Amino acid sequence: MDWLHWFVFVPWLWALREDDNHGNIVLSYLGGFVAIHTLFFWLQESIVRFSNLPPYLAFQCVFLFAVATGLPYALFFGVVHPLRRRIGAWWVALVPAIWVAGEMLQPALFPYYQGVSQYRNPYTYQLASVIGIYGVSYLIVLTNCALGEVVYRLREGRKPHAISLGLVLAIFVGNLGFGVWRYGDVTEQLNALPRIRVAQLQQSITMEERMNTSARDAMTSWQELTSEHIRQSIQAGEDPVDLVIWPEGSTPYDPRAFRVGRIMSNTAKNSRAPVLFGGGFAEQKTDPNTGRQYFEQRNSIYLMSEEGELTTRYDKMVPLPFGEYIPGAETFPILKEWIKGPGDFQRGTEPVTFEIETDTAGTVRFTTPICYEAIMSSLVRTQLADVDLMIVVTNDGWFGDTPAPHQHAMLSAIRAMELGVPQVRIAYTGVSLNILPNGDIEHETDPFTHVVRTVDIPVGRIPTVYSRIGDLFAYLCGLMAIVGVVLARRRDPAVTPPSPLS
Repeated sequence: MDWLHWFVFVPWLWALREDDNHGNIVLSYLGGFVAIHTLFFWLQESIVRFSNLPPYLAFQCVFLFAVATGLPYALFFGVVHPLRRRIGAWWVALVPAIWVAGEMLQPALFPYYQGVSQYRNPYTYQLASVIGIYGVSYLIVLTNCALGEVVYRLREGRKPHAISLGLVLAIFVGNLGFGVWRYGDVTEQLNALPRIRVAQLQQSITMEERMNTSARDAMTSWQELTSEHIRQSIQAGEDPVDLVIWPEGSTPYDPRAFRVGRIMSNTAKNSRAPVLFGGGFAEQKTDPNTGRQYFEQRNSIYLMSEEGELTTRYDKMVPLPFGEYIPGAETFPILKEWIKGPGDFQRGTEPVTFEIETDTAGTVRFTTPICYEAIMSSLVRTQLADVDLMIVVTNDGWFGDTPAPHQHAMLSAIRAMELGVPQVRIAYTGVSLNILPNGDIEHETDPFTHVVRTVDIPVGRIPTVYSRIGDLFAYLCGLMAIVGVVLARRRDPAVTPPSPLS
């Protein structure tokens, strides 16, 4: 339903009244509250799984979350008519800039960008390769505002202005034309890249089932999946894969321990391929002030060579708040007593690049954003994207059978388009998929389905403008929003300024 977003806000804009600022703000806030609560209602299930909070308290947490994050909607839509009175139809260009600034600045564990809605339509969001997903958000909101201005003019008994409609239509068609051209161009480049074979493994169990079994049983289940893949490959007469990937948390133990390390070593040798797997990291340390001994834990990804040796480890640099740690718990330790369930993981300190040798592509360099990290555009662009391949490993089973796994996959998928790097996403129970820099999505799985198969993925990097300039466009929108609002406040609302959109 990506096409709906190009006019989804028009009824909302129609409902706003020029002479009722207070009513517009209330209506917009209520609309924002409903929108946020609808998008993120799944948080309730995740809170119950992650912590000891009962369902009624989890519901209150989601309610308060929607109360807080619905406020920007009151701002965005509440300023429409005040700006329109002061700067005329220039509001059509200014409000999208305010919207983008809000998307960039609003704190959120799992953000939602309007531009992300286009991730299944590779022709409409190729612009993300130039100015990022924020640019697509701007274009979507701009189109909605232009249609809103048509509604307002008709309500005032005036004809829609041909120049304004033509200008917005030209921008929309121009973006679509660019998308068609770039899709074809990048597809040609991708076809020329070498490809590697990756084992796509996924379980069908729920987190309740996982938590009711031992950590050893959980690890054994991934060994069985790998063995099944090996058997299938032999029966099909296929060559060994270049890489076997187990997702985040698939090995709850620290594989540096002898017994676990031996099991993983045998797995890699039997696979005749390197095995990339999520595992624990635990290191005993001593507090220099108190002398107390404790274990420092991290969420890590390991690479076991096909010879059965541990070669590389990456520690997650951005642990998930309220999942892997409790914000503020170091200052207020009592929070750990109140909220049971979240881990106590420390953050990694540096990015790590993995390397494997393949017959078809030579040396392949890749990084492994873990779960939540993949949706952080600045982190991925500056520290994890200078590679031939991006492998995202995650465990979305915590979200249950909700839209959350799809939303999470959607937010990480846009990195491939922005940065020109193919992405392999392996999730514990789904959604697993491959995303190409032209926007194509391949080998997508459904959550909670048993998947054992080999998939091909191109390796290499397609240059993009965004990989060089980052979120410059979003910062310019923030500057435009500040300057535009300041100038609007200084302008006499009784005097309508000249505008090519008027």
